[in-house]
Amino acid sequence: MNKNEGIGTERERLELGSFIRENRVRLLQEWERTVRRLPFARDLSRPRLLDHLPDLLDRIAHVVETVRTGGHESLEDLPEVHALERLDSGFDLDEVAGEYALLRGCILQLYAEHVESAGAASLAVAMQEVVRFNRTFDEAVASAVSRYARARERTLVALDRISEAALGTEDADIFLPKLLRVMLETTEAVDSVTLLLREGDVLRVHASVGLEELVASGFSLRLGEGFSGAIAAERCPKEVRSAATDPLVKSEAIRSRGTRALYGVPLLHAGEVIGVAHMGSRTAFEFSSEDKLLFRAMVSRATSLIVQAQLAARERAVERQQAETLALLDSLLAGAPASMALLDTELRYLRVNEALAAANGRSVEEHVGRTVAEVVPDRAPLIEPLLRRVLETGEAMQAHEYSAITATEPGTVHHWMADYFPVRARDGQVLGVGGVVVDITERKRQEERLRQTAEFRERFLGVVSHDLRNPLNAILLSANALLRTEGIPASHTKMVRRIVTSGERMSRMIGELLDFTRGRLGGGIPIHPQRVNLRHLCRHVMEELEIGFPGRELRLDAEGDFVGQWDPDRLSQLLGNLGKNALDYSPADTSVGFSLHDEGEAVRVEVHNEGPSIPEQLLAGIFEPFRRAVEGDAHPTSGLGLGLFIVREIARAHGGSVEVRSRDAEGTTFTVRLPRHPADAREPEKVVH
Repeated sequence: MNKNEGIGTERERLELGSFIRENRVRLLQEWERTVRRLPFARDLSRPRLLDHLPDLLDRIAHVVETVRTGGHESLEDLPEVHALERLDSGFDLDEVAGEYALLRGCILQLYAEHVESAGAASLAVAMQEVVRFNRTFDEAVASAVSRYARARERTLVALDRISEAALGTEDADIFLPKLLRVMLETTEAVDSVTLLLREGDVLRVHASVGLEELVASGFSLRLGEGFSGAIAAERCPKEVRSAATDPLVKSEAIRSRGTRALYGVPLLHAGEVIGVAHMGSRTAFEFSSEDKLLFRAMVSRATSLIVQAQLAARERAVERQQAETLALLDSLLAGAPASMALLDTELRYLRVNEALAAANGRSVEEHVGRTVAEVVPDRAPLIEPLLRRVLETGEAMQAHEYSAITATEPGTVHHWMADYFPVRARDGQVLGVGGVVVDITERKRQEERLRQTAEFRERFLGVVSHDLRNPLNAILLSANALLRTEGIPASHTKMVRRIVTSGERMSRMIGELLDFTRGRLGGGIPIHPQRVNLRHLCRHVMEELEIGFPGRELRLDAEGDFVGQWDPDRLSQLLGNLGKNALDYSPADTSVGFSLHDEGEAVRVEVHNEGPSIPEQLLAGIFEPFRRAVEGDAHPTSGLGLGLFIVREIARAHGGSVEVRSRDAEGTTFTVRLPRHPADAREPEKVVH
């Protein structure tokens, strides 16, 4: 190898342009390692961090090589695009310049190491290339800084105009067209700007400048559908060069206008897509990087304003709803007959109605904002512990009664019944306590009068049972003694027997009246259950009936166990009343049947006669007092018409029931069901036609 060939090879090794191209990957790796130490570059993704730098290095290499080739290469718009991208990423001017400084330093450091390792004999050409490199890099920095400053200023002006457009109103329908008008006037070559807002899974046009017919028609798309739907679904900007013919564009209005360039960006808030904005041009096939950057910045600011407007609209809706709720509450409080109040957690009155204010002897205004202790100090020791318990436990307290003397009526004790309940927020937090207070003073007075009436009734029953029966018993004893006396004329004996018969009838009537009084007013006929064999009891009753109705046939059918816990005297009265009723209202030549049926835990008793059916109009009230089985009946032994009423009350007292079935072809049957052990339940009678 001759000397000239060695110099040529060495010169090629020292060429800075060749070095940059051959070591581009290494240069970018070293630069990325260095720049990642800076706070503003730590969170950028690798594609966004490197963006246009590979192309920039290639272009710089070409410019440096003009030292040897004599060409006229330039950087054109690469630094400007890089600056705009950094502006979009939020870098400030110093940070953009710092990136370029680090890149320059990395290239020169690695190139110096390369030259040193080459052992070059001549550095003249290398130094010329370094000079050209520095000059070129200075131009790149100056271009980037200039474009950054212009774009920054233009963006700030546009954002200020957008903020001014929204100033003074929170109504989105009013300021959205203004915002779009600012966007249209600020970006070059733009003749339409449209905003679609998300409603669930649908994007609907809410405002447009240049395509107003979209608003009028209510144009909408589903997420993922068409140009705007795809932007929302993919959550990133999208651009088409011929919107009038592109199948992705679904709007006939955009097509018919002959729109060429169409650029759209998503409106993002808190990671959610709330809408899409797009701008269109009928003259340009694509927008400049600066216009797209500016549009994204304006859309970002508009997004914040739209979110604020939506929040304000929701707040106004909530305030309207709260106002309506409070108005309804005030209306309810004003119209409620009961005393009502709402209190906070400090037991201060928030709202009271006139009824409560009147009961407390103060005006409504004197309640609001004051505590219970301040408004009703005399009753506070009774009420406050209850209210605090509701606040602490979150559980309602119902039907709490308390009494006190009010300041408005000294000397008069008033009685109240109060229900207290927690007032909760939507999340369940207890915000206060509500109360509904009813003045039961008059009810208490009525209860006292009823108690006194009941005491009087009991005394009256005692008088009837004792003071009336005693002289009646004396009459009957005396009459029976006369019947046993010898030598009484026959005419006198007949009169004495009449006295005995009438006395016994009067005794039954008094007994029926006492039972009626107990059944109707005294809470039911009292019973005293004991172990009873109903078969034996029924046979004994039948024997007594046979004495009073000589010549009548009485039958008893009974198979099974008929032992239970019943009051024998009351069941004898029940069976006697049913048997006497059957005998009274059936022909003398017919029989009356008693039948007992073992039903396990209960016994069924049936008393049947073959007389004429009971008229249908009388069946419904046959067990009511002072009713007779036959309308207008004047049977001499029919008494007061209380027999069947007493039957029903005795059955009820035993936890049983009674029903009647009466038909011409079958006769009349009274059926009594008695549980073997008396229950508290009092079943109603049943009537079967």
